[in-house]
Amino acid sequence: IVRGTLRSFGSELEKKDRQQGHKPSFLASSLLMLLLAVACEMPWHWSSPDGLADLIQGSDPNLQEILRRVPAILQGPQPPFLLRNRHIQFIPYFIQNEIHRTLLEIPFERIAFNVSDCPQKPCSDQNPAGRSMMTDSVTLDVFPPFEDDTDGSKMKEYPQFDRNAPIILFAPGLRCYSQDMPGNAIVRRAYQRGIRSIVVNRRGHTPYQTLQSPRWNLFGDVDDMEQVYWYVKDELVGNPDTPFFLYGISSGTAVTVTALSKWDERRKHFPEQRTPVFVASAKISPGYDISRALRKDRFLWPYNDILTTFVKDHFVRKNEEVLRSHNTKAVETLLASSSLQEFVDAGVAFAGYDNTSLYYEDTNPINDLRRITTPTLVVNAVDDPCCHIQNLFERSPYAGHEGKSYAEMIQETERAMVAVTQTGSHCPFLCTRNQWLPFVPDPLSGGWMIHNWADEVTVDYFQAALDVYG
Repeated sequence: IVRGTLRSFGSELEKKDRQQGHKPSFLASSLLMLLLAVACEMPWHWSSPDGLADLIQGSDPNLQEILRRVPAILQGPQPPFLLRNRHIQFIPYFIQNEIHRTLLEIPFERIAFNVSDCPQKPCSDQNPAGRSMMTDSVTLDVFPPFEDDTDGSKMKEYPQFDRNAPIILFAPGLRCYSQDMPGNAIVRRAYQRGIRSIVVNRRGHTPYQTLQSPRWNLFGDVDDMEQVYWYVKDELVGNPDTPFFLYGISSGTAVTVTALSKWDERRKHFPEQRTPVFVASAKISPGYDISRALRKDRFLWPYNDILTTFVKDHFVRKNEEVLRSHNTKAVETLLASSSLQEFVDAGVAFAGYDNTSLYYEDTNPINDLRRITTPTLVVNAVDDPCCHIQNLFERSPYAGHEGKSYAEMIQETERAMVAVTQTGSHCPFLCTRNQWLPFVPDPLSGGWMIHNWADEVTVDYFQAALDVYG
């Protein structure tokens, strides 16, 4: 049934992809591999519980008020019986994402913005001229768009939005961009609540845009993200009181966690310096220790093999000439990698580091997560096949962590909480709470979209954090 449906459905999508210049769909090929994985795990997953498995909280008493305002956090997702399996959850999720990406696109306003970086990380403030050596263009996809015409037609189309509307900065997942981060249903939910979305398509992630310089980090760059923040705040918004939220999903969570740990620490010790400030942040399906999270025993088959092939094409072969001009040996190692973890390790030369030790010392999100003071909601699923739940509960081997697990370290923060759900897989979080089918109204198309529990609690959490913390 699935093969027959996808054959006819996929042919139409691929035809539309070619006509509109979208990246080719990999829906059908991925789903065929999913079916085998589903068959192996079906009995166990149909008997597994749903709802919330664990809630890990920091010390701030205001977190109880957040939970009172967002009761869905404590309820967790309740998937339909036939869609409980962690692999099956991908099927309706992928289909909806393809429909939203190709047939019901969000009318983003695209803004190209040049970011610069130094040849070797970490960058030195004493040598600002060197930053121009690694300049490239990232794209910011904005919805609803800012007013940029003379007759105000865009404001008439979205009358509830002005330049002072709250903003979510999005860091998409691996190979993802604004129309599929994966998915874009959360942008639709944010629009419904009067929140503007700005998706930061980091270096190498904008479809059909090649790298201009040999600088690229699979997880994203904190320096690039800060330049984007100040551009949006100073040039696009221009109002110091506009609330900002920060959102990362899957691999996009790494740069947002690392950034907050650096920025919150800077604000604490150097209050005279300009530092990005967010009302709250959300991280969906993070992997924690990125030096281990993408190994084959943690990022499971068939997803590791599928994505390893895709990232070689997307990041390396598409940019092979400019990358080889910087480091041919690193390119060969990237193309020879057999797992996502090997791929990340081989690519540190293009992120600005001489070796993996320096790279992870500066970019691993678990290094200083206890320094984060920004209110933060993290969502993980026990059945996630791409970010093993043990990543959260394993004891840290790093100096300064006192042998504690990352869950224990999060409990030592002030305003962080981690909702660990029984089901949800890697990002879908299908939910039918108090209804027969896992659908909610789509505020953009007027039709229906899948009820993603993580999207629901994230937007509600942002509003609650704004009310509680200001």
